Amino acid sequence: MKILALSDGSKWGHKAAMHAMSLAKKDRAGDVEVVLFSVLDRDEIRSSAFYMCSNSGMCYAISDHEKKMYEDQKASITADFEDISRQMCCEGVKCSSKTVDGNRLLETEKELKSGNYSLILMGAYGKRSNHSVGSFYADIAKITDIPILLIN
Repeated sequence: MKILALSDGSKWGHKAAMHAMSLAKKDRAGDVEVVLFSVLDRDEIRSSAFYMCSNSGMCYAISDHEKKMYEDQKASITADFEDISRQMCCEGVKCSSKTVDGNRLLETEKELKSGNYSLILMGAYGKRSNHSVGSFYADIAKITDIPILLIN
């Protein structure tokens, strides 16, 4: 069994990865593999940087904001994946991680098609929303028949 744990660096993405570890530990055969997956979507980062600069009146520095936001998000996801991978290794869970640049939905779809996954785990919310189930879930549900487990 192969599990894809999606993360955007939010606490919900982290919880989804930890739940994937919990599921893998319960497998007595020990043949569950967890893949931690994240997409750094520059268009989303650019949009966030523009929103931030328009609210702060500092649009003269938008490219600096965008670059810093990208670097911060990448560093956060990398650190989170390293931490989770160490925990999974200590628990005897097979784990790998992958972070790619691109459109979040398109890159996730490519990974789903190439990975032979049995289950997708993702946080019910993401960095951009904490009041309702994110639209990304609906987008993923439209492109795959793989079961999706939302973690709250």
